[in-house]
Amino acid sequence: MKKSIIYSLFGFIAITSLFGCLPNDHNTYTGASLLEFKNHLRGVNSTVLTTLGISTTAANAQTDSSRTALINVRGTDTIYVQLVGPQVASPITVNYTVRASGTTAVEGTHFNFIPANARTLTIPANSSVGYILVGMVPNSIPVVGNSVLLTIDLNGAAGIDPSPNYKVFKLKLQR
Repeated sequence: MKKSIIYSLFGFIAITSLFGCLPNDHNTYTGASLLEFKNHLRGVNSTVLTTLGISTTAANAQTDSSRTALINVRGTDTIYVQLVGPQVASPITVNYTVRASGTTAVEGTHFNFIPANARTLTIPANSSVGYILVGMVPNSIPVVGNSVLLTIDLNGAAGIDPSPNYKVFKLKLQR
């Protein structure tokens, strides 16, 4: 009797564990396509970040939409713009602007977009990510420890709006 109960219990556990391997449709995004900033360096080991020229001090803690780059260490910073939703068969041209208020970094003095003066980026066909490249100008901040802030607003693309929660990216440039 004990054996039959144990075998039945074992069989029940084995069968129910197989159902855990079936696809889960509950994690599929079904809303409208959106564009958002993504801090691809968040969660990276602090030793690696320091090598890459990203500050890891508590005062400069990274978020999903901000980080601090050390201008004399990091040559070029890459800011990801992510498509949330299905990929499309043609490239997506995404517009962004530099916020006038709250931005103390000066283009041409502290940083340069690559290509120069760019205000668009392209998410390639059948892809989900495009990039904004920000070139640092070494020694453009004279005092060690001082910083300037670059605030970028995502404006969206034809038919695709920016996510309300991740449409602003703040890049602090620090010496």
